[in-house]
Amino acid sequence: MKECIRTKGYHGAHVVRRDGRGLIARLCACMAPALLAAALVPAHGDHDAAAAGCRTDDHGIQLTADVSGESPHFTSIQFLNVSTGRAAGNGFMLGTSDGGCRWQSIYKGKLTFAQMDFVTNSLGYVLARTAPDGPAMLLRTANGGASYKPVPNGGHRLARIDFRTALEGFGYAFNDSGAYYTADAGAKWSKLPTPPNTRGAQFFSPKEGWAVALVPGGYQVKRTTDGGRTWTTRLTAASAAGAGGAVYGANSRDVWILLYGGSGMSQTSYSLFHTKDGGASWEQVVSNATAGGGPAPGPVAKAGKLPGPPGRPSDLATPDPRAAYLLTGSGAMDNLSLGRTQNGGKTWRNSAAVPGFEGKLSFPSAKSGWLAVTSLTGSAVYATRDGGATWSKTFAIAVD
Repeated sequence: MKECIRTKGYHGAHVVRRDGRGLIARLCACMAPALLAAALVPAHGDHDAAAAGCRTDDHGIQLTADVSGESPHFTSIQFLNVSTGRAAGNGFMLGTSDGGCRWQSIYKGKLTFAQMDFVTNSLGYVLARTAPDGPAMLLRTANGGASYKPVPNGGHRLARIDFRTALEGFGYAFNDSGAYYTADAGAKWSKLPTPPNTRGAQFFSPKEGWAVALVPGGYQVKRTTDGGRTWTTRLTAASAAGAGGAVYGANSRDVWILLYGGSGMSQTSYSLFHTKDGGASWEQVVSNATAGGGPAPGPVAKAGKLPGPPGRPSDLATPDPRAAYLLTGSGAMDNLSLGRTQNGGKTWRNSAAVPGFEGKLSFPSAKSGWLAVTSLTGSAVYATRDGGATWSKTFAIAVD
């Protein structure tokens, strides 16, 4: 029997349908964990040459509604390199070793994956939950994602993780209001002090980090080089409505700062800033004011001079200091857009990307990237080999 349900955790009230036949994933269901990890060893040969014979459907992997009744959809994606990657959602994880030409089932169960953070092909950490509104658990896998063990999180409700090695990693609380560090795979966590009213943070080492703080009249972007004991303001941006921000970058000197303004009429105003010298100088790459959201944070740009892709920012990827990819979507539109630069923000291009209202990016290199999306017609994974100019579908979960 088919029935309609609402997807949770997305902007807008989108309705999708699920198939109640209770089908299970066929591929790799009986593979031993060691074989699952081995199956994701990067394949040799030219992927583009083989792409002509690649499938764009469900690859024979039949996914069904999760334990809460939600239709299967992607919630996380991560590629370690241009060949090896994983895409996961509510109750499943898939893997590929040839850039998405072939996908296989790695996990099927009760976990809904909010974030994957694999440091090797076998060893990884995830934030996952077993109930739609339940807390995210920090889990560790040593067999490529087939099974998981709980990791102590010090009692902190982590909303984001960033593991740099098998042992060393960072955890961030809701809105990045608290930052924590572990050097022993989560056995112990130490708090990294952040400024008052922090609404976005990123540490690149136990000493070096950035934070976006709300202050009267807007934002202050601050940097620390002593583990959070002292913070220096590197950027001030006026904003009539402060809704938070985010920090991205390849290292502590070259960072991208995303600041949110107001929202309204399915529109969000936002700005994107870039520094290459630790905050000594900045370039405002995007100043996206909207009728519904009002002025964008920061200096007022001439109308149409620094436009970003329409909608609310959904994800941003910075594979190297020169490249940045900004994905946006809207609850009122089933169409994701992408803004991109490959020269550090000197030039910026916006274009329609793929159908969808929510998505996640993974760019292991400046040219090769993957995009997991949920749309009104289903959920899918797309790939680009030209830096986001064009996208091709590599996996699809249809909505019946």
